[in-house]
Amino acid sequence: MSIYLGIDPGKKGALALLDSETLRVSCHDMPGTTQELHDLVAGLPMIKATALEKLFTGPAMGRKTLCTMFMNFGILKGALMWRDIPFREIEPSKWKAALGLSKDKNASREMAMQLFPDDAEQFKRVKDDGRAEAALLAYWGMQK
Repeated sequence: MSIYLGIDPGKKGALALLDSETLRVSCHDMPGTTQELHDLVAGLPMIKATALEKLFTGPAMGRKTLCTMFMNFGILKGALMWRDIPFREIEPSKWKAALGLSKDKNASREMAMQLFPDDAEQFKRVKDDGRAEAALLAYWGMQK
């Protein structure tokens, strides 16, 4: 059994663990504090590979949101290195194009529900797009 990790590091992002044998996925919403984020990564099982989405910033984003995103990104990278978990940073446009997706968050949710029907409950709400994209990142990483 190999476990792949996908991380959408946004404020409303998530971490998703994907079992390559069963295609079962377990999602964890991005923790609210840096300590919770550290603890989550510290408790991860052995990971074969990680796909960490590179941050994308836009002009409409507030400073607080940007600070949170960059802080989480740095903590994630540091925690992955501390745990010796291999990771690859990937631009959203590249992994989405490889899976035939656009910027449409609902399309990501729909694809996640199709790829992981036994775990579709984790992606059913509109606000579950971070979970869906983390799961799809893990799926993309598994194929690399």
